[in-house]
Amino acid sequence: MNIGELLTELPEDDFAYPGNGEWVRARVGEILADLSCRPVPAGSLQRLWTVSELSAQIALASFGGWLRKWFSSADNSTRRQMETNLRMALTIFHRLGYLRGAMIKLGQTASHLPGLLPDQVADTLDRLHFDVPPMHFPLMREVVRNEFGQGTEEKFAAFEKEAFAAASLGQVHRARLKSGEAVAVKIQYPGIARTIDADFRNISALLAPLRLGKDWESVKAQFEEVRRMLHQEVDYLQEARSTRMARELFRSEDGIVVPRVHDDYSGKRILTTDYIDGLHLSAFLDTNPSQESRNAFGTRIYTAWKRMYYAFVPYADPHPGNYLFLRDGSLGLIDFGCVQHYGPEEREIMRLADRMTFEDPSLMREVVRRVCGVSDDDPAMADYLEMMAESREWMIEPMKRPGPFDFGDEAHFRKGLDWFSRTVRKRITRANPMYVYWNRSVFGIKALLFRLRAQVDVHEVIRRERPLMKLTD
Repeated sequence: MNIGELLTELPEDDFAYPGNGEWVRARVGEILADLSCRPVPAGSLQRLWTVSELSAQIALASFGGWLRKWFSSADNSTRRQMETNLRMALTIFHRLGYLRGAMIKLGQTASHLPGLLPDQVADTLDRLHFDVPPMHFPLMREVVRNEFGQGTEEKFAAFEKEAFAAASLGQVHRARLKSGEAVAVKIQYPGIARTIDADFRNISALLAPLRLGKDWESVKAQFEEVRRMLHQEVDYLQEARSTRMARELFRSEDGIVVPRVHDDYSGKRILTTDYIDGLHLSAFLDTNPSQESRNAFGTRIYTAWKRMYYAFVPYADPHPGNYLFLRDGSLGLIDFGCVQHYGPEEREIMRLADRMTFEDPSLMREVVRRVCGVSDDDPAMADYLEMMAESREWMIEPMKRPGPFDFGDEAHFRKGLDWFSRTVRKRITRANPMYVYWNRSVFGIKALLFRLRAQVDVHEVIRRERPLMKLTD
């Protein structure tokens, strides 16, 4: 398939995003059909070439759009910019869908942060959370046979060949066990684990100039933490353990549902859990839910996030594809591959940081020493103290006063993005590796609540959940 030919003819009549939704869905359908029979490229050179090709296509599309606006009226200029964004979105979707793995996770993260990308690009890439092209069933059936020594026909009472969900590392099929339970079977893409090392070899080459900097040891440790977590995500035995731990944290009265793992139908590359029937965020929002419903789900989302955090097993990947909005008002939590497990050192740091945030701001210097490895005589100490103070201010803003906080307020989210951007530009980036995913988790949960436009009594949730930190050894 030639992706350039696919994107050549844009609808001319009444082109307006998202009014061209039917056209976009048709183009995405063609992309999915094309990629479904393509194996995941596992070689470093092949993946590097694809990323380089994508970068060139984006640059050319952006330059072309910039050039055309100088020869168009204001109305035509707006239309042409939307066309450029749409071309770019579909191109990125196609190439990331081909690469899968870590590259899709990058696209998921970018689409989830409000204001980071043009709407046309963000809305299209948002499909990467649960609409990645599934692979043809014969490829996945071989994974099942290699894992269990049996095909799907022998292992399950019924098995749907068409995947109902697909993401960065695997796809999910509905099935029924011989005992009668309806289940979701997640099967890992063949060769996906090898792509992680291939991508990291490429990234390592790009990071080579940083070896001369004074922060290299911190950068390297954070880089290795990302690699470690991605390797953890392709170990479905570890995900099964994390799922069981999460399931034990919630009670029926919480209105939070974590699926049960079926161990006899799970392995290193296959995970079978109870099937949960619910809507993803975009589909839920399409129902035009009341503010009361938004608030109730938002409170459950925030409660689930805080409870896992205070149990020292934080949910490090809170994006729309991992939440299900159930008809009875319950919240379904799925996909526990990206869960951190804090050891004694990390727990001590988190307890110290929590005390600084909610009880004693004078601990800030000690937190900087412990978290960032900055000594009192380091000239950078002042910058790190300023960074920590801004971070603390942003974190406690939702609970400065009792009562619901409106996470739909874009100013609050924008303040966090601005802080993070300035921190990176000034290279105030030394930190314990655990904070790579902690920051991802914080921005992910706030972006989710922003899209939901939820109002949550953060003060009450923290008051209720925080004691768990003292009870957890």
